[in-house]
Amino acid sequence: MYLFPLLADDNPVRPDFGSALWVLFTFLIVVVVLYKTAWKNVLAGLKAREDRIRSAIADADSARAKGEETLKEYNKQLASAQSQVRELLSSATLEAEKIAAGIRMHAQQEAEEIKERAMKEIESSKQQALSEIYEQTATLATSVAEKILRRNLNADDQRDLVQRSLEELQAVHV
Repeated sequence: MYLFPLLADDNPVRPDFGSALWVLFTFLIVVVVLYKTAWKNVLAGLKAREDRIRSAIADADSARAKGEETLKEYNKQLASAQSQVRELLSSATLEAEKIAAGIRMHAQQEAEEIKERAMKEIESSKQQALSEIYEQTATLATSVAEKILRRNLNADDQRDLVQRSLEELQAVHV
């Protein structure tokens, strides 16, 4: 048996059980040495890595749950805000309608007051005009009576006097 079997024999396919036994013995020694020295460190490292991964997964689940809760709260606040906006718009519309009705009512009152003042002014002007007409009529009647008293009237004079009085009355009225 050679320490380097490939060099001793030229046939590389032929199995050499001695070399295989040395390889197996060396492997077992390496496993025992590694088990005594490094295996605990490797297992501790793997356990620490597993713990970190589990912790990261738990943190991610917690963050996801917290995010879902925050999203629910946000949606609830958004719905509340939308409801408040609808209420504000509704109350603003009602307030605007009340203001518009108030403005219309105020305008109608002012129009009625203007109309009443105009009617009073018209009535006053009418009364003044009638007063002037009555005054003119009285003056005219007095004038006619004065003319009648100065002379004796016949039927033609009477028609002529009435005709002139009517013409004077129409001239005053226009």
